[in-house]
Amino acid sequence: MYNLVYKSIANTLTLAQVNEILAVSRDFNARHDITGCHIYHQGFFIQYLEGEAEVVLALFEKIKLDKRHRAVNLLSKGNIYSREFNTWSMAYLSNQLPNEAFRYIEQLVDSGTEPVGKSILPNPTSKRFWLAAKALLHKIGHENFN
Repeated sequence: MYNLVYKSIANTLTLAQVNEILAVSRDFNARHDITGCHIYHQGFFIQYLEGEAEVVLALFEKIKLDKRHRAVNLLSKGNIYSREFNTWSMAYLSNQLPNEAFRYIEQLVDSGTEPVGKSILPNPTSKRFWLAAKALLHKIGHENFN
């Protein structure tokens, strides 16, 4: 099992385009046994992907070429023993469409605690995802969002 987390800057997107990204992602991920979380907030994306290494890395190469965002920056990657988001083909969190999951993530990063059911061994990529989510949701300046 493998995971990675990246951030990027969204180009101007309509709500319909964001929903299309989500629909395509969920379909692809379900067919390829990829799980993860995608946060879209104030023009930035953070995405956490997990699955078989070859599939995740190939998907990331495709993501880097997508013209709907720019400045794609890999924050962390590595092997894992268990999934962080095992029940989510692609959780989607956005302040534009607040929902229960988005409020949960906001509370989680505000509390400084890590998700319940985390891996037995420390997962640096997971920790990097939560730190990036916290920075983004707390509106830390772009220069500090890394």
